[in-house]
Amino acid sequence: MGLLPEQFVNQVQQATDIVDLIGQYVSIKQRGKDYMGLCPFHREKTPSFYVSPGKQIFKCFGCGAGGGVFQFVILHQKCTFPEAVRLLAERANIPMPKLTGDGPPGEAGLDRAELQRVMRFAVEFFQRQLREPRGRHALAYALGRSLTEESLARFEIGYAPETWDALALAARAAGFREAQLVACGLVAARETGGCYDRFRNRLMFPILDQAGRLIAFGGRALAAEERAKYVNSPETILFDKSSNLYGLNWARQAIAAANQVAVVEGYFDALLPAQAGVENVVATLGTALTERHVRMLSRLATDLVLVFDADAAGLAAAERGMELFIAQQMNVRIAVVPDGKDPADFVSAHGGEAFRKVLAEAPPALEHLWQRRWATMYSPGDLVAKRRAAEEFLQAVVSSSAFGAIDGVRQGWLANWLAQLVDIPPEELYRNIRQLLRKVPTAASAKPGVTSGAAAPEPAVGLAAAQRRILEVLICQPDLFEQAARQIGLEDFTEPALVPVARELWRLASAGELRLETLLYAQETPEWGQIITDLAAAGEARGNYQETLTGDLSLMAHAVQREELGELRKTGDDASLRQLTDALRRPDARRRPW
Repeated sequence: MGLLPEQFVNQVQQATDIVDLIGQYVSIKQRGKDYMGLCPFHREKTPSFYVSPGKQIFKCFGCGAGGGVFQFVILHQKCTFPEAVRLLAERANIPMPKLTGDGPPGEAGLDRAELQRVMRFAVEFFQRQLREPRGRHALAYALGRSLTEESLARFEIGYAPETWDALALAARAAGFREAQLVACGLVAARETGGCYDRFRNRLMFPILDQAGRLIAFGGRALAAEERAKYVNSPETILFDKSSNLYGLNWARQAIAAANQVAVVEGYFDALLPAQAGVENVVATLGTALTERHVRMLSRLATDLVLVFDADAAGLAAAERGMELFIAQQMNVRIAVVPDGKDPADFVSAHGGEAFRKVLAEAPPALEHLWQRRWATMYSPGDLVAKRRAAEEFLQAVVSSSAFGAIDGVRQGWLANWLAQLVDIPPEELYRNIRQLLRKVPTAASAKPGVTSGAAAPEPAVGLAAAQRRILEVLICQPDLFEQAARQIGLEDFTEPALVPVARELWRLASAGELRLETLLYAQETPEWGQIITDLAAAGEARGNYQETLTGDLSLMAHAVQREELGELRKTGDDASLRQLTDALRRPDARRRPW
């Protein structure tokens, strides 16, 4: 456990429900006793990601990722085991114990609290630069985009000077180390040594998480020749851009009060409406809206309005989000800003009330997509074109993995609504849907024991397979450990990949602590979690624990005896050789003869 007491780690684990934790980031639906959804760790269209509330584990049968609550946080937040424990302790309002140090050697000062001190220094540095002579053009640009002095102060907007090391030098003078600046994504290391400021000659927007903690920056280029108009901090210990939204910390109360959230694409698009009194607006951080974003927002409101620019890119973004719209329980609508403007320019020209009207009149997402598709094919009186557009639209909806993932009741509701939308009789539409569904792969191919298009790995055979199956059984049925320990010992496990598992399993069982959850956090790595969940899943899929254990214990015992038989033949000990040979000939010989 390093510096974290095992009792404390266990307390944090017991206080964290894995379904609730993963449900914050992944849209998962109950399927029998488990939950299922699209894996957050690799791209897939057919759900292969399972969460077991009974075992408090997750497992992806597509990429192999698996483990418990700590492994999920390690993989998702790209952090260390101690940091994962800290995050979950904070989430459960469990105070951290007093420790003599902070993390392994060389990581002192890289914990979240210290890094946020660095980020606070950077915010104040950038704000000061905005008021310096070299920041006049940045201040003029911000005011020219209709931001007020009050908004500049409220949203802590600043300026990164047009030099290579202004922030780095100021931070070092204040006592911060280069490693801390790199860990925060504020500077980048040179190949030749040293570092340079990541943000230069940019208007700086601090990015905060839901709790109001500084985690990153966004920088808007001020030079016309700059190729990248916007640059965000890289992903760090503090910052996961797919799990955060700009402005959510300020907008939370307004979103909950209005039961509506508007999602825009840029910093100004979120700030100008807020300045005009429309506070329930957030912006994505250079990524498309994800299921994690929607899951996060669904806890605050039931109405989500995506506000896209009225250009080809904005409309294409709406088309790409179809699967996301289908899968969510939220009412997802799409608003297109009129006059070809972006939200910031529209609010500057027409005010907050006009923007509220745009949000209120936004059509449902699928209706918007259908109308756009039909408009591209429209020809007065051309019923064939309309039918072709309807069929293509239905195929896009029904063939999406999201349609197959929602329950039958929601499928029925969606089908009835689509029938009205595309003006097709319900019975004909249902017939079309059934035909399309027969062509769509189901999620069954992702379950253990069911092969998909990829070649299944060859199963282990012989003694190695017996060792693996014994560990599978003991993980699933710890109460069988004593039977196993009477017949084999830890030294009998010879497969390199299985030796660490057997060692930890024997240690926990000897202490009376052998449980899946204690075994999962023993090695504190995501790879360990994958190994353990693989063993647990295989054991559960096979079942027949007692029969499997008895047979494989016999196989291992015979292997040990045969090895000893070979040694005795070399020594010429005829009496012992005869005794061991007789034991091997007995069909019921399942124990060592000593």
